Amino acid sequence: MVHIGEEPNETRIERHASWAELFFDLVAVAGVAALAHVLGSELDAAALGLYALLFLALWLSWATFMLYGNVAAGQTRVLRLMVGMFGVGTMAASVPGVAHTVLGHGSDLLPLNVFAIAYIATRVYGSKSWQRGAVLLDFPVVQYSAGLLPWFASLWVDEHWKLVLWAAGVGLDLLLILALSGSRVLQRVESYLTAPERAQRRPRRGGRPNGKGPVIHGVSVDQVHLSERLGLFVIIVLGESVVQIVAAASETRYDIGLLATALASFILLAGMFGLSVVFGYAGLPHLRAGRIPTRAALGLHCLVTGVVATIAVPLSLAVSHGSDPPPGQARWLLCGAVAAYFTLGVVTGAASHSSDLPRTISRVTTGIAAPLLLGLLATAVSARTLVVYMALIVLAHLWFERRLTPIQPAPTNEAPDRVGGS
Repeated sequence: MVHIGEEPNETRIERHASWAELFFDLVAVAGVAALAHVLGSELDAAALGLYALLFLALWLSWATFMLYGNVAAGQTRVLRLMVGMFGVGTMAASVPGVAHTVLGHGSDLLPLNVFAIAYIATRVYGSKSWQRGAVLLDFPVVQYSAGLLPWFASLWVDEHWKLVLWAAGVGLDLLLILALSGSRVLQRVESYLTAPERAQRRPRRGGRPNGKGPVIHGVSVDQVHLSERLGLFVIIVLGESVVQIVAAASETRYDIGLLATALASFILLAGMFGLSVVFGYAGLPHLRAGRIPTRAALGLHCLVTGVVATIAVPLSLAVSHGSDPPPGQARWLLCGAVAAYFTLGVVTGAASHSSDLPRTISRVTTGIAAPLLLGLLATAVSARTLVVYMALIVLAHLWFERRLTPIQPAPTNEAPDRVGGS
């Protein structure tokens, strides 16, 4: 096995993402970029539902290995990350085939089975990465495979039931994220193993020397490293959105209108970078360190990255349409994604107690109400003008963040560099 070198003790607190971890993030984001095939053909409820389902599967696979690398630190096995990359890459490669079969009414079930098998294998292999007896207190769902049972059953049913079982599996994982507490899991396992009738049994390999059963212990994430990985993932997703816009621009006739649309699109994405990274924390807009639990931060991160990734599709369509009004679905996708992004920002600000009344009012009126009104009323507005409006909304929020009085920092008894408590 290949190991990342051990880190000196004096630098362990300020540990940063390794090259292998960055490589893994790039592969995962390539999978997110492949989801453009889902929304690129036809923007309807079926496409959005399939996008959400596939994105959640990719994000859960990425989070499994990301948290493993976070906890393992200098003991992270590069080969294990590489195997995880291959699994995520296989899922990404099968996305266009899945989209064609499901949305294009194709008959080839092979891409769906490939995606399901790659997902099952990646999650199972990732869940076995932890040291024996270790219970991840902050996000224990990545160590359990209950949500994979419907995926396994989907290999023997037709297309419709495959999607139903996939949704059931992802839904079960989401339910476990909300309901499963690492501390409670640890307590229940310890109570089970220390019961009198089991404590007298002969210890198995790996058990305690005094015969009380396997050694069970809780492990927690490195909060500084976690916040960096979450922020980097959002940055890479934004960068991939820029790549898609550039690709769309390369197939369009060059003129002043194209330059204006591309510039407004870049300002929109750069503004989201500012709100999520410069004025946010861990890639989440309006978050402050040490204010929310890690499970909540990871859940919000999944939603934020999913929303940000969708914006590339309507922006690419806006580049192609130029002065023509965009299709109704594309208009609603752009306006709805921007509104959803600021809705999550309002939730994050409220949950982390980093939002006062003026901030909340400005974020709701300009960040949520204004995009939704544009989606409803701007039916004759050109795609270029609509993107400019969205960019101006994001710039207004950046201006608010710079001008308003900063929120007071967290109390001194809270760790300033933590995403949240466990």
